[in-house]
Amino acid sequence: MRHSLFPLLALLMLVGCKPTTETLRGTPSELSAIRSAGEKPFSAGDVVTWAQPDDHFRDRTAKLEVGAADGKALLGRLVMLENGAETAAFLKAHGCAQISGPIGVRKLPSALQVDIELTGKDGEKLILILTSDGTPAGEG
Repeated sequence: MRHSLFPLLALLMLVGCKPTTETLRGTPSELSAIRSAGEKPFSAGDVVTWAQPDDHFRDRTAKLEVGAADGKALLGRLVMLENGAETAAFLKAHGCAQISGPIGVRKLPSALQVDIELTGKDGEKLILILTSDGTPAGEG
């Protein structure tokens, strides 16, 4: 019995040791300056600007439409909100008092993922995951 356990443990160690994309941390100014590695260089600050978070989350002048199949939402024309369904539920329950960030950035091979923080009117918080490859939705 012990002998069959070793190969299983070795397999679990290999699977568990896969490299993950590192989330870069720093001040919002430092994180905003991080640039993509793709053909069209853009910054994390660009992603936040393109997302128009004030319009979508505070003023609600732009409608937040979540994709039925994947729970994602398009923000602006260049940014996808990865946790759109969760964000829509949060806004309904807590509203939005403040938007902070970026608070984290992940450099993907041809895109950036930028985390910003939404604070509800009751103090509850949610991290939004914005993704952009710098091209308009449907073209990237």
